[in-house]
Amino acid sequence: MKRGFTLIELLVVIAIISLLMAILMPALSRAREQAKILVVNGELYGIAIALESYSMDNEDKYPPTRADCNPWARKHAYALPQELVDQGYLPKGEIGKVRFAKIEDEFNKDCAYKYIAVGPKYDYLGAPFGNQHLYIPEGFPDFEKEDLVKYSDSRISPVTWVLFSIGPKYDKESLEKRDFPLKEGFPVSRQFWYSPKTRKGILTRIRLEKGQHIGSFETNG
Repeated sequence: MKRGFTLIELLVVIAIISLLMAILMPALSRAREQAKILVVNGELYGIAIALESYSMDNEDKYPPTRADCNPWARKHAYALPQELVDQGYLPKGEIGKVRFAKIEDEFNKDCAYKYIAVGPKYDYLGAPFGNQHLYIPEGFPDFEKEDLVKYSDSRISPVTWVLFSIGPKYDKESLEKRDFPLKEGFPVSRQFWYSPKTRKGILTRIRLEKGQHIGSFETNG
């Protein structure tokens, strides 16, 4: 006659399984996060290629930044430019009156990655919206200092454009309550970039004035 498990033996097995799960879950969570980061870096690279292709086809110009003060557009601020859709470089996304190039941010579902370019800015209906500026740390990118310099002219800015994902553990509520903290050097300054130690920060790809691309993809492996 075969003997079954006793209650105590069953509880021991359950306890062992629970312990193993507790040990493995953080590692699995980290692996999933790293997989997402790899996907994001790959997609930002693809978008950067689309931007460079657009520039070559449009007299070395890049698409303008899109932003809007209306509440329905706030969480879509700095969406990927619709010019990339209009000229066939990227797929189309549309939510209400917001039209943009749709490649969904892995860390911000239902929203595209973000794009900020120094120079002209337009709202989502196509009306001029002033100039888009960036606060860039003095000495960036070689020797980043605390002092910030405001640039709104692409001809003299050390940064042409910035692509970024909001990254892991970003406070999504702040996206709808306020603008990104540009005056603090966001998103150019390295203090905002993803850190493997803290597992927080934006994932970014930045084009410098001389054409070099830098970003968090260099340090988050």
